[in-house]
Amino acid sequence: MKRQSAKLKIEKAYFDLLETTHYSKITVSDIIRKAEISRTTFYRHYVDIFDMHHKVSDKLAYCIIEECAGLIMTARSEQDYFDEVLKIFNTQEKYILLISSENGSRYFFESMLRCSQELVSRIFSHCNEEFLFRLRFITVAMIGVYVRDVLEGREHNPDYIKLCKKLINYDELSGGLYAGKC
Repeated sequence: MKRQSAKLKIEKAYFDLLETTHYSKITVSDIIRKAEISRTTFYRHYVDIFDMHHKVSDKLAYCIIEECAGLIMTARSEQDYFDEVLKIFNTQEKYILLISSENGSRYFFESMLRCSQELVSRIFSHCNEEFLFRLRFITVAMIGVYVRDVLEGREHNPDYIKLCKKLINYDELSGGLYAGKC
């Protein structure tokens, strides 16, 4: 339990520091001072500051994508799914911005894409390749549209999501997803 508590302190300190400092300029000393932990505690969890950045990015990405994947299984319609996905993204927006905008790195986006592809493949392993490709594509498109809006400080435009769906003939995909036809 203490390790988890220390890890959460480290993560919180990291996000606090990202508010004013580029991730590559944050030092282990900055983290341990802000988190009020020992250097040994930091190195018990991470190899270095870049390892910490990657693990924190991976954790955030995986949590977001895991929640979205759960929605796929419970949503009654594509609109329910997209509405709920945007709510998940909105609840994590502060962290997404900190870890990926001017003080962060693009690693978070790579992690989001990797996590989404792994989860789609795992959840829908019984589906054919065309269905999996389309589902991965729409997931990546949604992430891209959302992230672009966040980074550019724009309101989320539902027309962009509609365009993503139109580009891949989403009607066929949602027929498989919500009618058990994959």
